[in-house]
Amino acid sequence: MSKTNEASWKSKAKERNVEIRVLKRQLREVRKSRDSWKDKYKQQQKSKAKLVEHKPKGHQYPSALIWLCIYVYNQSQCSLRSCCTMIAGCSMLFEINCKRPSASSIRNWIIKSGYYFYQQPPAADKWCVIIDESVSIGHEKLLLILGIPLSDWEFSKAIVHKDVRVLYVGIATSWDSNKIASVLNNLEQKIAISYCVSDRGNNIKAAIRKQGHLNIYDCSHEWAKCLEKCYGKDTDFILMIQQMGLVRRKWAISKYAHLMPPALRTKARFQNIFPLIEWIENIKTHWDFIDDSAKEELSFINDNKEMIDDLVTLNNVIDILSMTLKISGLNKSNIEQCKRVLNEHCTTKTTLHFSKLMQDNWLRYEPVFEETKTTYICSSDIIESYFGKFKQKIKLNGMQAITESVLAMSMWTQDITTTEIDTALESVKMKDINEWKENNTTHSLHKKRITFFAQNCKKKAA
Repeated sequence: MSKTNEASWKSKAKERNVEIRVLKRQLREVRKSRDSWKDKYKQQQKSKAKLVEHKPKGHQYPSALIWLCIYVYNQSQCSLRSCCTMIAGCSMLFEINCKRPSASSIRNWIIKSGYYFYQQPPAADKWCVIIDESVSIGHEKLLLILGIPLSDWEFSKAIVHKDVRVLYVGIATSWDSNKIASVLNNLEQKIAISYCVSDRGNNIKAAIRKQGHLNIYDCSHEWAKCLEKCYGKDTDFILMIQQMGLVRRKWAISKYAHLMPPALRTKARFQNIFPLIEWIENIKTHWDFIDDSAKEELSFINDNKEMIDDLVTLNNVIDILSMTLKISGLNKSNIEQCKRVLNEHCTTKTTLHFSKLMQDNWLRYEPVFEETKTTYICSSDIIESYFGKFKQKIKLNGMQAITESVLAMSMWTQDITTTEIDTALESVKMKDINEWKENNTTHSLHKKRITFFAQNCKKKAA
C-alpha cells in the first residue's frame, strides 16, 4: 500500500472513530432523556390516579373534584349548570377520568359544606359584631351577623371576606327589635360581644340597646344621611336628578349612549351618589369634545355649577374620611383628624351644613372615648358585599327566594381544603340540612307556584 493510500485510510478511520464516539454519546443522552420522561410520565399517571382515587366516605366523586366544584361556584358568578360545564372542561384539560357531576350534586355539596362551617364553634375571643338585614328578597328578609375577632385585627387595611366569620344567618318575613334581640342574646352564649356595628336601622338600634351593647354606626351610612339632609328636599338638586333621568332614558339607544349618566337607586340614593358626581366631573373635563346637540341636553350641568362644585368638594372630603375611618378605625385622634379635614375644605353654605351634621354625629362617642382609648371598627361595607353577592347568586337561579343555599355564605370566609371538604361531607347528612331548612326557611316562590297550579289542576280534573 502506498504511503498516500495509507495516510488516507488512517484519516478516514480517525474521522469514523470521532463520529462513532459522538453518536454513542448522543445515544446515551437520548436513552437517559427517554428514561427521565418515562419516570415523569409514570409519576404524572400516579398523581392523576391519586387525584381521583381519594373520595369522601359514601361519595362516588373524588375529593379534588368536589373541592374544585365548590371553589368555582363560590368564586365566580355562574349558575350550577354552568359550573358543571366548566368542571367538565377542566376534567378534559387535565385528563381527569371521572363522571361529570350534576347541578343537584354540586348544590348538595355546597350546602353541606356551608352547614358544616356554619356550625363550627367560634373562637374564644372578644368579637366585633356587624349586623344588618337585607331588603326584601321575594317576600322575606335575611338577617346576617358577621363577626371579627378583635385580638387579630390591626387596623391596617379595609375589611375583606376572609377577615370575618358568619355568626348567624336567619330568614323571616320581618325582623322586629325583639326578634333581633333574641338572636343577639343566643349569640352571647357562644361569644363575648365587645361592640356592634350597624347602619342605624331603628329595629337593629333598638335590639342592640336592649342587650346593652355599644352601637358604632357605619360611617358610610352616616355621611349618606348627612347628604340626604343637605340635598334630599333641595328643589334644584331634585330637578337636576330628574333632568339626568330624562337624558338617560333618551340616550339609552342613541349614539350618545356611552355618555349617559349612571342610574341611581331609588332606595338609599345618597349612598351611591358618588358615581354620579364622578360622571359630572368627567363630562366637564371633556366638554370640548362633546357634540353641540349633546351639550344642549347636558346644559343643566352648567346651570347648576355652584351646587355641582359643592358636590365635588363633598365627594373629595368623603374620600379622605373613608381612608381614615374605614382603615384606621374610629378613635378620638382620628375623629379630630376628620374634623380638621371638614373645617379645611367645607367653606360654602351647604358644605358647612354637611360638616356640622357630621361633627354633631360624632358627639355621641365623646363619653365612650373618655372611658377608653380603644379604636373601633366603623364600617359595615363587608356585609353589603355579602348581600350583593348573595342577590347575584339568587338572580342566576330564576325566581328570587331565600332557601337553604344561604348557608354557602359561611364558606366565603374560608380557605377550604380537601380535608375539610371530606370532613364536612362525611359528618353532615341531608337529614341535617332538611331539619335546618324546616326550622329556618319557608317555601320558595317557585315551590308555591308549583303547588298552587298543581292544586288547581286537581280541582279541574275532579
